[in-house]
This record gives sequence, structure tokens and C-alpha cells, in this order.
Amino acid sequence: MGFRFSHRVSILPGLKLNFSGSGVSLSAGVPGAHLNFGSRGTFASVGIPGSGISYRQRVGGGRAAATAPAWSPEQFKSVGDRQNDDMAAQLSQVGTQNVSLNPDDARRYVADPRFKLMDPETGRRLTPTRLEAMIKEKALAEKVESIKVELEHQAGDYDHLINFWHPLPEIASIEQWTQAKAKSPLESKLVVPDSPNLLKAEADLVSELTAKQAATGLNRYLPDFVALHAAQKEMETVWPERQAQLQAEYDQQLQQYQQNLAAEAAAWDEAETKRTTWVGKLLVGDLEEIRHTLAELLAGLQFPFRTRCDFFLQDEKTVCLHLDLPEIEDVIPETNKEILKSGETRDVCRLKTEQNADYSRLVMGECLFIAAEVFSYLPLAQVVQVAAYTQRPRELESDPIDSYLVDVPFRREAVVGFSQAEGNLVAFLARQGGRLKQDDDGCLGPIKPPSWLAHEDYRHLQ
Repeated sequence: MGFRFSHRVSILPGLKLNFSGSGVSLSAGVPGAHLNFGSRGTFASVGIPGSGISYRQRVGGGRAAATAPAWSPEQFKSVGDRQNDDMAAQLSQVGTQNVSLNPDDARRYVADPRFKLMDPETGRRLTPTRLEAMIKEKALAEKVESIKVELEHQAGDYDHLINFWHPLPEIASIEQWTQAKAKSPLESKLVVPDSPNLLKAEADLVSELTAKQAATGLNRYLPDFVALHAAQKEMETVWPERQAQLQAEYDQQLQQYQQNLAAEAAAWDEAETKRTTWVGKLLVGDLEEIRHTLAELLAGLQFPFRTRCDFFLQDEKTVCLHLDLPEIEDVIPETNKEILKSGETRDVCRLKTEQNADYSRLVMGECLFIAAEVFSYLPLAQVVQVAAYTQRPRELESDPIDSYLVDVPFRREAVVGFSQAEGNLVAFLARQGGRLKQDDDGCLGPIKPPSWLAHEDYRHLQ
């Protein structure tokens, strides 16, 4: 027993490899304490992690170290793979050494009779067959882990798709809109140029001239104060020129700053004028401006799926939306991936109830989200009537292609007070007076087209 120094690095998960002139062994354990199985027996070690210092004691098995055979450098080089000669020679001189191995190196060493690898689980010699099994196990574990990570990312993307609508856009109060009519002051990020530091500039010039005087003529051989005196005399003509140069540079920088600031202020004032004019028109119920705002809003909305929305403005307080929903087959997968023991994957059919629940959440969430977007841009809007439909195969030739699934009048106060904690979107839509029909399996069934679509002003939406 006794203290010793060593260096260990990982080879395969949970395994470490020891080389020595009397054989090679694998060890397993935790940092600071492990068991080492090898040709000399079983040893228990306890050490200070990171220090390289450990205490080692035999706990059984194997021959004593004093009786272990030692090979000469000539014997090491007489057999085995020549690529291993440097390691063999090194081990014959320094004894045990710990290194890390890639699979190809491990194969080469296990086939070399000069080295012995031990299986840490059994304490027996590690054969080429067992080594290949360990390498395959590690490769399989890495493959499975990689697939798990990929599937987790896919699950995260899918969850984002279903819940893209949350959190809802912020909806400002009429008081906040009124305050927004006032122009905001410009907060420029332009940096005002610093005026020249004449005291520092004068001291720097004195140092510069002194160094020049000290390096020329007889001054090189005279005391430093001679060069300083000459520099101070030269300052009488040089400093006014330098001072004028610094002032001119500063004046130019200041002029450029003022020009940039004026241009920024003009652009800011123009943008604020447009904004406050827009806010003012919305607050007085300008229908033309409201239509224009609605058209730009709906055209600019980004969704993680294909969808489309038309609108009709009944008045400044009521907006009607005709929402073309994505089809369930385009957004809801019918299968999940399952990882097999072989590291391959297979598709497993999802329950219809799960698919329908996900699609219902997406549909109702989209309706709520788009209503909240309208409320966030139109301060006078109090009701957003959403009629949402999708395309389904016809059972009869006379059946319409469009199937309406949701018809709900969202009220501003209710949407402002909506909380994700409520959880049940069906109940929330029902409280708004909405119409929808869910079957026992959670499927959104078709409902009659909204009556307001029959109005002559709405027919262009159909």
C-alpha cells in the first residue's frame, strides 16, 4: 500500500484504461474512489479529485506486484503491432500509464499480446468479441440519445404550433390611446463630440518636442533640462498652430453632429406626425383609416401554418372576420415516433381524441388571437365577430366544401381579462355567446354558417 501519482482519462462511458508492463486493465468507479481490475489483482483507491494524489490498497485477487513478470524493451518489440511499439517501450520504462482510446486504438491494443484489457464488470480478460460488443453498445446508446434529442426538438416545435397564440397581444386602454396622441420627444443616441482638452494637448506637445530635441544635435550628450528648455522655446511658435488645428477639428465634428441631429429630429418629427395623425383618426372613428389599418394588420400577421382572413367593418365598434382555418391534416400529425431497441424508429398511431383535442385548441386559440390583435390596433372596437371555417371532403355533391366550425363574438373586456390559467377555451368561447359543436371524441363538428354572412354587405366574403 502507499501513496502514488497517476493520470486518468475516460475511454468509454464508465471505463478507464491502464497500461503497464505487466498487463493492461480497465477500471470503473467515481472520481476520487474506484476499483481497479487487472493482472496484479483488485485494488481499492481513494484520492483527491484533480490533485493526482491517491491512496491504493490491494483488496484481493491476482498475484503480488513483486512476482508480476516484467518484459524487457527487446521483448516488447519482438511481438505485436508495430504501431504499438512506442507505447510498449514507454510502458517498459515508466510502468503504469493511463490514456484515452478511440475504438480503433482499442481494437489494436486488444489484439496485441503485449497488452491485457480487463472487463470492469467481470474482472476477466476483455476479448475482441466483448470489445466489439462494448463499442456497439456505446454507438447504439449515442444513436438513441441523438434520436431522443431530435424527437424532443420536434415535440417542442409541435407544442409551439398548438400554443402559438399564447401569450395574447397586449391591448391598450382608451386612456393609453388618448395619451398616445401627444408627440413623443426625440431621444437621440448620437454622441456629442468632446471639446479638445487643451491642457493635455499642450503637455503632450511639450513631451513630443522634448523627445525630438533630445535626439538631435549636441542635445544628445547634454542633460535632459537642455532639451526641455529648447522645446519650451519652440512651443511659442508650434503651440498656436496645434491649438488652431485642434479647434478646427472640433468645430468640424460639432457641425457634423448638429447636421445629423437636425436630420434625425426632422425624420422623427415626420414619423411622430404620421403616428399621432393615425391615432387621432382611429380615436374619432374614421372608417377609412380603420379599414386601412385592418387591411395592413391582417396582411402582415405571421402564422406557423397557412391561413387567411377577410374582414368586413360594420361600424367603428364592430369588426367581422371571415377566417379560413388550416385543415387538420396539414397541422396535426396522425402518428408519433417510437424508438426501438435497435436504435431505429417506427410510427405509432395517435389516438383520435388526442388529435382532435390538439386541433380544437389550435382553432379556438387562433380565433382568440386574431380578435386580440384587432383589439390591440383599434381603440374603439368593442366586438370582433369571428366566423372560422375549413375545407372538408363532400359526402354529397350538394354539400358545401367549406365547413364552419366556430362562430363567436369576442368582446373587448373579456379578451383583455382572459387568462391562460382558465384553461378551458371551450367554456371561454361559450361565455362569449359563441357557437361550436364538439363530438364525444373531441372533434369540432360543422355548424350552420353565421346568419350575418347572408347580409348583402357580407356576401363578398363567401
